[in-house]
Parts: sequence; C-alpha cells; structure tokens
Amino acid sequence: MALSRIAQEFAAEIAQHDWSDAPYRIDRAGHSRAADSSKLTAEVLSEAETARVRTNVMWVVAQTLGYSDPNFDVYEFAEACGVNTLTKRGAKDGGIAAGLRTWFGQYAQPGTWIYDPLVEVITTDTSDCYHATEQCDMFRNGYKGAPILRFSPDEVPAKWKPCTCIKAPRA
Repeated sequence: MALSRIAQEFAAEIAQHDWSDAPYRIDRAGHSRAADSSKLTAEVLSEAETARVRTNVMWVVAQTLGYSDPNFDVYEFAEACGVNTLTKRGAKDGGIAAGLRTWFGQYAQPGTWIYDPLVEVITTDTSDCYHATEQCDMFRNGYKGAPILRFSPDEVPAKWKPCTCIKAPRA
C-alpha cells in the first residue's frame, strides 16, 4: 500500500537530512554537511551512530503516523526514510515494528502509553473467542475465511469467551 502524502513528506525530510552531526549542532531542516561547509563541526557520528539517530527520528514520527493512519505501514515508511528494514540474512527486521508502542496492531496515543478504548471486538461463527483486532495471532491462526462478526465489547454474546488479547495489559 502506498504511503499517505504526509507520510511521504515526513519520510523525504528524514531521508534528506544529514544526521551525522545531529548531537553537535542545531540547524535548519534539510541540513547537509556538503552544502553547509561554512558551519562544519569537528565531531561527526559514525555511520552506525547516524543510522541509530535516523531510526529514532523515524520511530518518533511513525508513532504519530501509525496512530493517525489506519493504513500506515511502518516498514514502507522506514525504507522511505532511509532506514534499513532487513536483517543481515535479508529477512524483514522485526525490530522495526518493535520500536513502536503498539498492542495487537493498535498504536498508543502520541506522547502517551495510553491506548484508545476498544469500540468493537471481532469473532467468527466458527471461533470460541472474541478478539481485540484482526492483528491478534490467535485470530490470524484460527481464521478460516468465515465472515467476521463485530460487536461492541459490552454486547458480545455469552457464546464467545475473551481471547488473551482482550485480557492482555495494554501498557
């Protein structure tokens, strides 16, 4: 899925900025040591340190984008920011998603560890449990293509019991 316009713009700005001397100077957006030669700092981060700064900036922005955009893909965003999303073996790096405050696909409110209250839960006729989101591993593993049923959390028929994703702490 394509990034939203705002996500594309944030990613472009993060990718374009030269983060190699970020701890040593305050500079305008789009800083480039190559273009700003009159203000060069003597200290410069290593490539690995620069990558860590860029990744942290990506995560801070991604937390808000993920909360605001239900179609947000952190891997697509990270790649657009210039952050490596693959392990040394070439697999998707789970650390990218792990850098966000999420709970079964739901993002914490920006600037907090608070999650929005559940407004609906899901299940199917073939399930024994109801789930917080389709991101629940138990839902994904047991889902057999049956129509998804949606209920308000306080109106779930007694036929279904809460999954561990409902009971799991959300902080």
